[in-house]
Amino acid sequence: MIGLSLIRSAALAGVLVAFSSGFLNAHASQMQGKVEPRSYLALPLDASGKPPVIPYVRELEVHGKRLVVIGTMHSRNPRSPMFERIEAIFQRVRPQLVLHETTAPAFLEKMPRDQAIKVGAEVGFAVYLAGRYGVAIRSGDASDKEEFSALLAHYPAEDVLVFLTGQRLIGGRNPDLKEIARQYPGFFETYLAANGIPRRNGWETWNGFLTEYEHVVGRPLTRASWNPDLLRSVRNNGKLSEMCRTMDAFRDRHLLAAIREALRDHERVVVVFGAWHVLALEPVLENVLSP
Repeated sequence: MIGLSLIRSAALAGVLVAFSSGFLNAHASQMQGKVEPRSYLALPLDASGKPPVIPYVRELEVHGKRLVVIGTMHSRNPRSPMFERIEAIFQRVRPQLVLHETTAPAFLEKMPRDQAIKVGAEVGFAVYLAGRYGVAIRSGDASDKEEFSALLAHYPAEDVLVFLTGQRLIGGRNPDLKEIARQYPGFFETYLAANGIPRRNGWETWNGFLTEYEHVVGRPLTRASWNPDLLRSVRNNGKLSEMCRTMDAFRDRHLLAAIREALRDHERVVVVFGAWHVLALEPVLENVLSP
């Protein structure tokens, strides 16, 4: 379970990095003269949902302090060149603090490089690099309980149940629904209910979830009918993708607050977060320490 650069060439890391703010100002949405994050429906992505370059890096000086925000695609492949490029940034910047997406289980700290990536993807790699270079590391993300509370404040509980189960248990295309059905009761009790989803009659069972899914989506859940694009914030696919945009915007505000706090206490901060979040926040990063 477990979803920020005018770009210029940085030969040292093989990464494209941006310093100029002209592109940002030209492309930022403005409301009453205030620069706002990009809409997730207007991110500069290719047809497959990838950014112009991976990792997508935004690097800037903020009041004499250095902020490097690294936008990743989620990968558990240790041979992906993305990881070499991320490490090159660590070697060059020598951060004092790293902020990462989601939570990082403590056991990642003891894993060698490849195992950390296979288990924890880019978060696992960030933990590995922090240990290797002696850097403090913490999450810049909202907690699950905070995310769930934000969703429940805007949407009916049955919609939130379907959205979170789809995103965090069912996942990608061609799911093994028999295995997912086996896992669902524990997922509901130890993850959903434990973080604030109400325990309504029948929701703890797979059949109860299937009933709510058909009610919310409008068709039964089958392996063939399952469409993970319903849950993508960058697609305008109805209420579930709208919920994803609401949740991602909430997480982005949390990340911005975490960056501001980090820069108050540190001179060099690196952020490792999903590329869509980085692209959405890019227009506002220049003003990250503004009142």
